[in-house]
Amino acid sequence: MSNLTETSLRDVVAVFWDNREKNGVPAAFVNKLNSEDGFKIQIAVQKLYDGNGDPRIGWKVAATNPAVQQQLGITEPAFGSLRASRNWRTGHDLSVSTMVKPHAECELCFEISEHIADTVTVEDVRKSVTRCFPAFEIIEKRVPITDFGGAMADNAEHTSIVLGEPILVSPGLDFSKVECSLSVNGAVIGSANGSAVLGDPLNSILWLKQRLERYNTAIEPGSLIMTGSFLRQQPIQVGDRLVASFSGVGSVEARGVA
Repeated sequence: MSNLTETSLRDVVAVFWDNREKNGVPAAFVNKLNSEDGFKIQIAVQKLYDGNGDPRIGWKVAATNPAVQQQLGITEPAFGSLRASRNWRTGHDLSVSTMVKPHAECELCFEISEHIADTVTVEDVRKSVTRCFPAFEIIEKRVPITDFGGAMADNAEHTSIVLGEPILVSPGLDFSKVECSLSVNGAVIGSANGSAVLGDPLNSILWLKQRLERYNTAIEPGSLIMTGSFLRQQPIQVGDRLVASFSGVGSVEARGVA
């Protein structure tokens, strides 16, 4: 349950907004926010970005993979906003030196149709997705995940997305069986299939829709949804070339530069 009243939420959001060019949570709120506080602050801060030329283009679902939950020391998924200014195409050079402990996550990203409004089952979700992109989510370790409420207020570690070429979603493609292989500098370092993401990446979209309803927030048609990492988070170093290949979908590449 949130500790914030409507009035105090406005005041806290103002502090976070003033702190947006800095890394992490304003000092007065470190280890002071529960998860509900964090999600409410995150949504309200994004509305300010919306009004200042950097609109939300979709959502990320995080910590859907048990391996990632174990890595982060948490037990539930989370969400964050995708912003227009942080949407890159495959082959993008990531300026590692400007980021705080950057990591990459290998994910499938889906484009959502107007049918999402009526979705109540995972079968409905399949009817509400139009295109699927092989993708990286780039995250930063700005806030210790032990301060879970603070990390959620800070947009759930999100920094940007890198998208490969999309495919049209076909009825026969079982996303739970899509195999992802990640290579760094030409060496394969891990692989997993879509069942690692809540059993099926489409389940992430259903979870997100239902969770956002708590905050009187809906997924808009045309949104992009990052559904969660197939593999553990991969640190990015200067000089790294990362390629994630998804069977039946395609591949995405990103490079770490100074």
